[in-house]
Amino acid sequence: MVEVSTSILSVKREDALGTLYNLEVAKTDYFHIDVMDGKFVEQDTTEVMHEYCSHIKQISNLPLDVHLMVEDIKSYIDLEIRLFWMIRE
Repeated sequence: MVEVSTSILSVKREDALGTLYNLEVAKTDYFHIDVMDGKFVEQDTTEVMHEYCSHIKQISNLPLDVHLMVEDIKSYIDLEIRLFWMIRE
């Protein structure tokens, strides 16, 4: 069986809720979250990806496939775990 993990990196902020909802309706299997710190790679997506995770929580119970492209892996894992539980409450 093939599963699809849809990257939301290129979703425009102003269209985020609608796009995420449409992906949910289209039966994507996972949401792929690209967390970049602006150090390990040039782009910093930390804030927008956390915002999108909050939106996803409002409309979906699908799992998140989180791809960390960061220098300090442990700090980001700890941060992601805290944010995950905060969003889940």
